[in-house]
Amino acid sequence: MIDTFVRFEECINNCLLCRLSRPYLEDENLPEFQVRKNKLCQYFPKLMLLLENVDFREQPEIASSTLYSLLILYLELKSAGNWNTEEIQLEDYAGIINRTFNAKYNIELDELLQEDDFFNAQEVFDKCIKELHQKMTIDDFRKYPGLIEVYCMLINNVKKCNVTINPVTVLPVALLLVDDFTVANRVKGLQCCDLIIQCLKPNDFSSGNYYEVIHRSLINAMVEKDIEVTQHLFKCFPDFLKILHVEVQKSKLDDVYASVLDQMLTETNLYRKAECFDFTTKIIEMHGIHCVKKNIFKDIVCDNLDICTTEGVYEILIEHVLKCLLTWIRHCWCTWKLPADQKILSALLKVLFVANDETNSLQIQNLIVTLIQLCTKEEQKEILNNLETLPKCVKQEFVDKIDTIKQQISV
Repeated sequence: MIDTFVRFEECINNCLLCRLSRPYLEDENLPEFQVRKNKLCQYFPKLMLLLENVDFREQPEIASSTLYSLLILYLELKSAGNWNTEEIQLEDYAGIINRTFNAKYNIELDELLQEDDFFNAQEVFDKCIKELHQKMTIDDFRKYPGLIEVYCMLINNVKKCNVTINPVTVLPVALLLVDDFTVANRVKGLQCCDLIIQCLKPNDFSSGNYYEVIHRSLINAMVEKDIEVTQHLFKCFPDFLKILHVEVQKSKLDDVYASVLDQMLTETNLYRKAECFDFTTKIIEMHGIHCVKKNIFKDIVCDNLDICTTEGVYEILIEHVLKCLLTWIRHCWCTWKLPADQKILSALLKVLFVANDETNSLQIQNLIVTLIQLCTKEEQKEILNNLETLPKCVKQEFVDKIDTIKQQISV
């Protein structure tokens, strides 16, 4: 039995892509890839003979020690990357392993973790994760591009698996990828992180403060300017915040809200600005009245309404700014004061002047009406008096919009 296990281990280890001599950069072709191709020619037939001749049902000890590494090999051979050369793909090694395994046990390797059989799915999953983390350390994970893909494939299917997720043991590789300097790895890390987080509950953090590690990685990723990274980060962060205990959630929301406002102050890419506004809307919905602590929000809204008076900017940004402002008003309306905040009203009127689409025009008008109604009666009268004295050169269309606003204000 020990001899059989050793032979399995030897074959699988030689079929796997070895640790590279240096970190892998996307689309590189390295000498180790050719070495791996040659080793597959030598060891893969031996592995198939073992798989055909050994019955894991009759030798559960070998199954326990071998299934996880067989699954890792199968997934690595399925992965897309230069390490799986054209010749390797033509040989269809992954397909051969799967067909051989399925013919014998009536289980697809892709479905191995979905239910227990002659093996325990949780045990196989845990051993896979442990093996991947032992190899992909902070110093070496870039030297295992194939295993990065294996990890991502495991996590992509984790919701279908009959397994329980322990964030302390499953998340480290995802966070290494999130912290990486390459966009491709950051995207993979954020996707995996979000999928794992969606499987967690607040009590999964009850035995420690591992949530701090996750929070730090996500906050650090906030400065990444790449739009794809931004989109995945802004999808992942709310999911993470939702599973925190209330007392922890409040302080983390404070931190996240401050961080995204910092990004909006300096961001020049209009599409990333739009993503930041959408994310801020979500954070305000979660954090509510506590968002009043950051007065800078109103300055950011004013600045962005001002630039929306330019046609190209208007088309990209206006809907996102208006939705965010509306959400802020719903939760923080009690802090609105005309003397301090009239610049928002002025900015909305400027944008209304250039607005040429009905949907956004109506939204702007409604926001203006809402803000005026939050003023004192005396302030409302003063505003209405000012709106009576429009310059004669103003377009009739704008005059009609102002008349609609005035009709909704009763003082």
